[in-house]
Amino acid sequence: MVNGAQSSRFPVSSGVPEGTVLGPLLFLIYINDNFLGIDSEIRLFADDCILYREICNSCDSASLQCDINKLCAWSYKWQMSFTVSKCCILSIYRKRTPPPALNYTLGNTLLSVVNSHSYLGVTVSSDLRWHEHVNNVSAQATKTLSFIRHNVYCCPPYIKATAYISVVRPHLEYAAAAWDLYLVGDCKQLEKVQRRAARFLKRDCRSTASVSSLISQLGWQSLSDRRRNSRLSLMYKSLHGLAGISTSPFRCSSKPTRSADGDTFCVLSSRTDPYKYSFYPRTVVDWNALPASVKSRPSIHSFRCVIHSSLTNSI
Repeated sequence: MVNGAQSSRFPVSSGVPEGTVLGPLLFLIYINDNFLGIDSEIRLFADDCILYREICNSCDSASLQCDINKLCAWSYKWQMSFTVSKCCILSIYRKRTPPPALNYTLGNTLLSVVNSHSYLGVTVSSDLRWHEHVNNVSAQATKTLSFIRHNVYCCPPYIKATAYISVVRPHLEYAAAAWDLYLVGDCKQLEKVQRRAARFLKRDCRSTASVSSLISQLGWQSLSDRRRNSRLSLMYKSLHGLAGISTSPFRCSSKPTRSADGDTFCVLSSRTDPYKYSFYPRTVVDWNALPASVKSRPSIHSFRCVIHSSLTNSI
């Protein structure tokens, strides 16, 4: 239908017309049985599929290969073949020496072994550090910022600011609650993109100019503060059942004391930095530091409205 005018009817013998509202639902119904009989953990998102399990011995490796074979058999049965060139094996470990290389096949194709891979827009590395993700994110954001500088150079500052906030900054913050940085070098690499954007908006490229002052004049938070706010917002939604994330393994609520209320949680111990600075261990510390009046806000909207001022006052 175009401008109210309908074309003649035509029977669809297979598939659905592209762009229909019903298409995604039928697709999910079509593929939603591929996890049946799978012993490993499996996650589906649209047409992405990830299969994983802890490998402690050769039996675990054989079980993982068996599950891969089941997925392959399912794809042949329902004619939804996997794109083998996009499939790979990523081993995540914390030992100094890597685990022995294990060969896995999808059908008749040997899967490649990689040290990092992008999953839903986030680059996950075998050591659970975020250097490569930061490099990818900062490169994409810098490229987009350069495009904006060439196309809106003569526009008013508010248009430049809108372009940066709506087009560039999302690259720097996508899924940031999951990968919030803790190494100074990684943090500085992302902050440099925002500093360049501030100079562009203010048209001030002097080496003597204070970029921090320019950012303050624009009313922008640092990216690290925004990532912290994002983690706290996700924590609020998790605790109130709004995020679909189970918090039962982490809700080690401490007894109320003079310095701790009923919403204060025990700090999770850790032996490695990747776990220490992961979402729950790190966010629990920030959550406990919030005033009780902030943690007890009635809605996520009101929580977000007060969290910035509360954090600013606590610094």
